[in-house]
Amino acid sequence: MTCVKKFIPLILVVSSAFSVCHGKVTAQNMSVGDKARWVGNFVGIDQPPIGAAMYDAGAHLVSKVGAQAAGIILGGMMQGTKDPTAGRVADVVLDHLSDAYNKSGVGKWNRTMLRDHQSQLGGLILSKMDFVGTIHDITRLGGARMLMPLTKDSKVNKDCYEDAMDVLDAVNEMQRSDLAWARVMFDATGKIPSGVLRGHTTSLGSYDSCLAIHGRIPRNIVIGALNKTASRYPREFDTKYCRATMALDPSVLGGLDTHGIHPLLTLGMCLPDSCKAEDVEGILKLGFLGRVMGSSADSTDVYCPEERSIGDDTPALAAVIILSFFGFLVLCGTVYEFRQEIKKSAQMKPKSESDHYDVIGKSQSENKYTSVNKAYVHDEPKTNGDISPQNGDISKQNGGGVIQNGNTNVELPAGYMHHKEDNQFNPSAIPNGNNAETDTNKFITVNIKPHPSTEATPNKTRDSTLGAILKSFSIITNAPKLLSGKSGPGAITCLHGIRFFSITWIILGHTYNYGLVTNPGVMTTINFVDAVPMTQRFTYQAVVGAGYAVDTFYMISGMLLAFIQLKQMAKLKKDPEPGKIGYYVFYYYFHRFWRLTPMYMMILMIYTCLTTYLGDGPMWPKQIESAQNCRESWWTNLLYVNNLVLVNKQCMAWSWFLANDMQFYVVSIVLLFFLTVNIKLGSCFVFLLMTAGIVSAGVKEHTYNGSFFTMKSDGGAFWNNVYITPWCRVAAFCVGLFLGIIFYKKPKAYLSRVKTFIGWSMAISIGFTLVYCTYSENKENGETWSREFRAVYESVGRPLWAACVAWVIAACHYGRGGIVNSILSWSGLVPLSRMSYAAYLVHPMMMMIYVFSKRNLVYLADFDVIYLFLGHTVMTFMTSFVASLAFEAPFMALEKIIVGGRK
Repeated sequence: MTCVKKFIPLILVVSSAFSVCHGKVTAQNMSVGDKARWVGNFVGIDQPPIGAAMYDAGAHLVSKVGAQAAGIILGGMMQGTKDPTAGRVADVVLDHLSDAYNKSGVGKWNRTMLRDHQSQLGGLILSKMDFVGTIHDITRLGGARMLMPLTKDSKVNKDCYEDAMDVLDAVNEMQRSDLAWARVMFDATGKIPSGVLRGHTTSLGSYDSCLAIHGRIPRNIVIGALNKTASRYPREFDTKYCRATMALDPSVLGGLDTHGIHPLLTLGMCLPDSCKAEDVEGILKLGFLGRVMGSSADSTDVYCPEERSIGDDTPALAAVIILSFFGFLVLCGTVYEFRQEIKKSAQMKPKSESDHYDVIGKSQSENKYTSVNKAYVHDEPKTNGDISPQNGDISKQNGGGVIQNGNTNVELPAGYMHHKEDNQFNPSAIPNGNNAETDTNKFITVNIKPHPSTEATPNKTRDSTLGAILKSFSIITNAPKLLSGKSGPGAITCLHGIRFFSITWIILGHTYNYGLVTNPGVMTTINFVDAVPMTQRFTYQAVVGAGYAVDTFYMISGMLLAFIQLKQMAKLKKDPEPGKIGYYVFYYYFHRFWRLTPMYMMILMIYTCLTTYLGDGPMWPKQIESAQNCRESWWTNLLYVNNLVLVNKQCMAWSWFLANDMQFYVVSIVLLFFLTVNIKLGSCFVFLLMTAGIVSAGVKEHTYNGSFFTMKSDGGAFWNNVYITPWCRVAAFCVGLFLGIIFYKKPKAYLSRVKTFIGWSMAISIGFTLVYCTYSENKENGETWSREFRAVYESVGRPLWAACVAWVIAACHYGRGGIVNSILSWSGLVPLSRMSYAAYLVHPMMMMIYVFSKRNLVYLADFDVIYLFLGHTVMTFMTSFVASLAFEAPFMALEKIIVGGRK
């Protein structure tokens, strides 16, 4: 028996090590010698047949019951030979071994067979062993409390411990009808999944099934070898979902370079609602389970989502009140304008028939034409309506009527009613034509104005200030403006398409990031390992290059700034009064801040205070780090310095773009001043700023040597010091300033065919090279770039890309865009372009809410990701429409009220 007890723990060690530490090993690809040597490293056995058999036994055990169950059940046998529990467990295992041996056909089982036929253990005995039945019998020896006894040092709530042990015991008896709920709890709990070597290290279980369970332990029921007679029985409880996460050694994934993303093992657990996260962490350290898990139990993080009440969350409640107020303003503004429209319509319609029709001429019995519409009758005195030729007016006969001073005096049938669609009265249209005999007694002379405005028009009254404010929030006013496909006069129409395609490029790049690799508590993908080969493909470099879309926006911002403001400053230069200069400077900054900030702060408030209430699920994080940071660093976003201050606690991490853009705008007024004084001098300063930006980016990149793939592994060095800093991104903005200067000096220009061909060829070739040259490094077995080459690429690549896009804009503007201009200027892209700012703000939130709320993992494949990207894009623009309607458009209208007609 001692030999048996000594031998069984060896199997445990092998199986546990196989399942946890060396999951990358596949038994079918190993020789007997390899298996024996592998086992020997752990248990010190130098006999190949025994080692190989033990390896097969462990592998078979894992395949039957899973690695977790194998470790849990066999772990109880390691307590030592003096522990009677271990002896009872060993006896159960031996009984099942004997059954398996008898089924193997070797001969009748006896206790010596284990010693005499050790080499046949794996192939002949364990292959026939009923592992599920073995586990069942072991747990019936003394129940879960025997395997995980509660000690004085255990940090587990008493109610939680008792309920959890009862659940484990009930699971062992789940075939009973009165314990059917236990079967559902077991089913709702995650198990070690297949595909671990492909990165499938998350088993979520069934979140919704778990929360719907109601458990009940009847009184006097016998489970776990105990009769439930205590006063706490019958015991009823609801269930809660918890998620346990522990870090895995990257070697589990075969030494794959995960670019700083640490693999995690995550299991969803369905537990009694009396348990909290700290109780679950304590249970994992009890008895044999604690010994099997070892130090892993200390590093395991357990998260049990609790019911959240927004009424107990003051910031969230304040956010709801503010949003409700905005909703109220939108409702009031819409109702107010709707009533205004009704009043206007009423003024344009006749009040009643008696008010507009008078009997003129002879009686109805004498004349069928008895009335004329007074709304169209010129009722001024004749002396005022008929102007004689002596006053300089030209009179002439026209079809029986006399045109005098723009009016036509004609004879009409009594009762003739002028029609709205008659642009000019035509006497030939009078009834009684050639075949009719004219009776002058039945006609009257009426003076009718031929202008189409003969229809009554409502009195135009100016809205009060309060009315104008309300109309600023009206959907009736704002929705058509947002959805209109018309561009303003003098607009560079190709910008609409460039904005739209740039924001969708950003959304594509972020589809692979937000939600998929940003959840600190869960691996949200089922095949994370497959993401690496995906990044090594040539086509994927377009995703890596999505950062260039940001430089496109910087270039557009610089171009519009120079193109518009140089015109304004030229006017100011002609009349440089101190008051006008002061107002110009004030409005220069006020307009920009007012244009960006209101919607920005509203989205930030929603993200900070309400995101946690916008979803739930097995992958919903304990906290969204970027949103949590907002509670401390929100003011850096308000001041647009979040790319320089508290960068390690960034709020809305993607908003660094707005900080850069605002900083460029703030300092540009100095450049505009020099450009207004002397265009050449100002251009020199722009060139110096661009050069300084290129040099700064090169020096910083040479120092930190970072890239798209190092952002997760370098502790934020590349992100904080290179990627988001204004001095490393200003060069693209300066390219836009140069383009704006060109448009200002040459609103119209002719590009020859040769220049057009050269320009398009260079733009396409340079842009294509910038995006796809990263393939040389990212491909499988690619050559790592040197610091010097990476520094040149980072510093020069962004302004070069901006120059390529600048050519596209210039070519389209000067009539050399061809089909490209037709696509970019399509009116259907205009409303989407208007919503690009809102789309940039909300799209990461939409991605995180969607992925974190999923009940199953994301599969990384081309079709799946494209489908995900398209869904993100549609939902983003739908949300952007609402945000623009509620927050952006109203404040743009309010700006006009604040500054009046003076800009």
